[in-house]
Amino acid sequence: MDPIMYRGYEIRPVPNQVADSEEWTVDVVILKHGTDQVRTRQFSASNSFELKDEAVKHCILFAQQIIDGKAENCTVEDL
Repeated sequence: MDPIMYRGYEIRPVPNQVADSEEWTVDVVILKHGTDQVRTRQFSASNSFELKDEAVKHCILFAQQIIDGKAENCTVEDL
């Protein structure tokens, strides 16, 4: 999947298919590129979706909420 840039952060959706199921997880990696290093953090949401494309869409929305400071217990402040 192609990464998406949002407010200076790189979003990489990484949905996974649940074992013995046809559902896909909402997992995302958020990266912050610095002058000498790249910092990363992975986040997961508890919901899942039947279609991979739908999960990818929600990965992106979830990451944007995290970056915007609107996701409870998830932050990128220290990246």
